[in-house]
Amino acid sequence: MKQKFNKTALTILCSSMLFLTACGSGDGDSIFSSDKKTFNVDADVKSLVNVHDVFTYTMPSVNNRDIQATTLVFTPKGTPPVGGWPVVVWAHGTTGAADQCAPSRNALDGLEKGLILALIQKGYAVVAPDYEGLGNNNVAHPYLNLTSAAQSILFAVLEVNKKYDNLSKDWSVIGWSQGGHAALAAAEFNKALVGYNFKGTVAIAPASYLAETLDLGMAVANKTATDGDVPKAISIGATLYTYAAIVSSGIKAEKTSFNYNQAFLDTKVPIAQQAETLCSPELGQVFGNDIQTTVTDSGRYSDYKALQANFKTDPDIAKYLNNNIPAQTKLDQPVYIYQGKADTTVPYPITEKLVGKMLSVNTDVELILKEDQTHSEVVSKNIPELARTVDMLMKE
Repeated sequence: MKQKFNKTALTILCSSMLFLTACGSGDGDSIFSSDKKTFNVDADVKSLVNVHDVFTYTMPSVNNRDIQATTLVFTPKGTPPVGGWPVVVWAHGTTGAADQCAPSRNALDGLEKGLILALIQKGYAVVAPDYEGLGNNNVAHPYLNLTSAAQSILFAVLEVNKKYDNLSKDWSVIGWSQGGHAALAAAEFNKALVGYNFKGTVAIAPASYLAETLDLGMAVANKTATDGDVPKAISIGATLYTYAAIVSSGIKAEKTSFNYNQAFLDTKVPIAQQAETLCSPELGQVFGNDIQTTVTDSGRYSDYKALQANFKTDPDIAKYLNNNIPAQTKLDQPVYIYQGKADTTVPYPITEKLVGKMLSVNTDVELILKEDQTHSEVVSKNIPELARTVDMLMKE
């Protein structure tokens, strides 16, 4: 079933690409007009970049209708090389499903700023899409939907290259967490960009086997609580329930008849539904406070329940979890996967399973494990190395 899904999705994607290339090749030809606006950046960024834009363009949704999408575009200062600036796509990690969570609506800072500037300094234009539905008040975000993630990246590359005349068609992708999943999705479907030269993928702690990730994460949270570190257990649990809520919102984005109580207990549905209006840190705080209330009342972390006991066997959820696992077929360009061994969001055994599957289908993949590094530290502590890895891919 998985192979059939991929072929079908790729056919749809290629057809959409051909349609938009033919009908949207000039400004104003699409049902939406493209638009470039300056994205506000700080002095550190201004000192290194020439262009820092929010670019609006058209892409197809998972429900097969044209929608507006947005991406950040950065180009280095100076004269581009012959053929234009080569492009690296930055695929961001989970921010949430609400429109205000889009990177284009927030300041560029932290590890994302550090990595984008490291790539700029190596002579790459950086395209950083918001993903389908983020930054668009009229469209839901299909979180961790493989086809949507691929289209979000591929259409960003396509439309930016048409709008900006100093870019090369050489490109690669680097992504973290949700963005690691998206990067692998784009690698799977990269041939839909006819005439482009895809170089490969760097995926950092990529989301993959979601059901197993939740199970393993919950086991870690329970053990952490049993070992006496209840605050850390609450933090882990709140993060996992937040992701489960955003996944639920993602299923609903594609299948509007989906109800949150297919995944969550009725008493927790009002919290889970806030995935559509809150960004992930704020929703995590709501879940954390709810868990803390249970712990205060009963004295036991294990008494907290939020998910339906059989939610993974619900047909809508089971289909979504099965159909959106990345890299299940051979990827035709090299992949480097970075993973922290202290990661409780995407535990390293999950990524090891993914890499094992990739090797079994003959994908050229290398796993770089980082001892004692968490989900965020595997980016923040390795920015120079990550930029060098991208540089190596682009120059092969």
